[in-house]
Amino acid sequence: MRRRLTPYLFLLPFFIPFLVFYVASILYAVYLSLFVQHGLRPPIYVGIQNYLRVLSDANFGSSLLTILKFGVIQIPLMLLIALLLALYLDGLKSAGWRAFLSGSYFLPYAMPSVIGGLLWGYLYSKGISPFDQVLSGLGLKLNFLGSRGLLWSLGNIITWTWTGYNMVILYAALRSVPAEVYEAARIDGATSGQVVRYIKLPMVAPALLLAALFSVIGTLQIFAEPFVLQSLTYVPTDLTPNLYIYVTAFNYGNFNYAAALAVSLSVITFIFSLAMLWLQSWQRRRW
Repeated sequence: MRRRLTPYLFLLPFFIPFLVFYVASILYAVYLSLFVQHGLRPPIYVGIQNYLRVLSDANFGSSLLTILKFGVIQIPLMLLIALLLALYLDGLKSAGWRAFLSGSYFLPYAMPSVIGGLLWGYLYSKGISPFDQVLSGLGLKLNFLGSRGLLWSLGNIITWTWTGYNMVILYAALRSVPAEVYEAARIDGATSGQVVRYIKLPMVAPALLLAALFSVIGTLQIFAEPFVLQSLTYVPTDLTPNLYIYVTAFNYGNFNYAAALAVSLSVITFIFSLAMLWLQSWQRRRW
């Protein structure tokens, strides 16, 4: 009996915080979403009324559409850069140089999102940004934080932050390929381009889909960067779903409806995750 319980005792330091801070918070959000409260009056049970309101909420729909358009461009570009960096590192002969570059590429991810947002906010600001000063000297005037450039600027911040993280995933997959496979390919006369196309890319495909899954989930949860940029420029409240949920909860004090929005966003994220996992399973069967 003691031997059967021993593994679970080792898992308790993880499961207790997981249940208290994650599962309990989700259940409480679901509970809140079933009520409506006006001011200091007692909450009123309304069932799925808040969720029906979510379906007709134009602002929430607009935030989802905006972030999906954003992800269609930003995610493939970020994964392409991460893949190229991983392939470059895998081809380096010097272990010391490879370790230095991999750490340098990963460093932006180690920086908190708020700090990264403040840093790039400074670089985007008019008058004080070195970019703005250089462009002004060339006679160019670009508003990085204007209505047209805001999403592109946000995409640059996200790409700068997360490319190194995805590069590590892809690089680890490349390093797991047995050296004998490359040796056999070279003996057969394969060129470097053929090794990349017929060996490295197929072997790294599952890791690439995993990175894409993490990227989709992360894109739907973007909050810190646009929230920080609010202090520098006008950021629409429906720019991202999480920003709209935050505004609904803390600016308007409608915590019950914000909980319904959060639960709905979780369901949407879960559906996207299932679709990506199905695609990964299909890809494995194909290869």
